[in-house]
Amino acid sequence: MMSNALSRLTLAALVAVTASCGGSRYSAAPGGAPAPSRIERLPNVISSDELQDPVIFSRDAYTAIRHLRPGFFTYHGPNSFQQASTGVIHISSDYGPLQELKELAKMTTLGMLEVRYLNEEQAQARFGLNANGGPVIVLLYSKGAN
Repeated sequence: MMSNALSRLTLAALVAVTASCGGSRYSAAPGGAPAPSRIERLPNVISSDELQDPVIFSRDAYTAIRHLRPGFFTYHGPNSFQQASTGVIHISSDYGPLQELKELAKMTTLGMLEVRYLNEEQAQARFGLNANGGPVIVLLYSKGAN
């Protein structure tokens, strides 16, 4: 009888230890509510969730991108004395023809799904010699938005 009580006590202790070691899916937020999800920020991609932020949504594309990823504009790559556009950052809407960076200020974020930064190697592979050795910021829009 003593061994039966001992095994019950051992089992109860084991259950208590196991329960206390398990993690909780609830945060320390008041009321035990689940922690709010965070938007995943990739270094070379601006997601549609980030672009829908009310602070960003009403701005022009240049200001929005500069606010979200200032590193997209800090390229210090190769330059050439013979060709002024070598190593210059360009933009492309939906992987279309390359445009000058200043065109971003004329665009809005309305209908924009994603913004991608292609480094000089990626830009060269996608756009060939048109990239002129510089990075490209690609703006991806929903169908019929641009």
